[in-house]
Amino acid sequence: MSKTKLYEDLHDRMTQAKNSQYYLESCWIAYGIIEDRLNSTIRHAYDRGEELLETMRGMQRKIDHIKDKIHPNDHDCVKTVHKYLLGEIEDWKDRRNDLMHDIAEVASFEEVQSKTRSLSREGVDLADDIANRVRKYKGKARNRIN
Repeated sequence: MSKTKLYEDLHDRMTQAKNSQYYLESCWIAYGIIEDRLNSTIRHAYDRGEELLETMRGMQRKIDHIKDKIHPNDHDCVKTVHKYLLGEIEDWKDRRNDLMHDIAEVASFEEVQSKTRSLSREGVDLADDIANRVRKYKGKARNRIN
């Protein structure tokens, strides 16, 4: 299966899960898609981006790296993968992670559904936003090389 086909399948599954009120699944997939798009940003920002990614674990390290290392020197990245968007992703990630750690501590499944409903909607929107922006950034990065 190609990477593009897998991404399309995951995106469809994320949206279907949200629409079917499987908010936990939708959040989980959104997290994976967002992290994959952060990986793609790093991969295309550096000649040896793949090697750099091997040293990074976790979404936060990737967000920090993009904010601190790429943005100051890469005007294409600044124009497409805005720090504001990275901040929104960071906030969403933290709220999602907090809920995942505390999920068995909430009072009821209805409370879980309530909390994950908004996280799911926001996660899908963020995944779509960063996917579109990274697609544009990859094009600009390729044009710099050619």
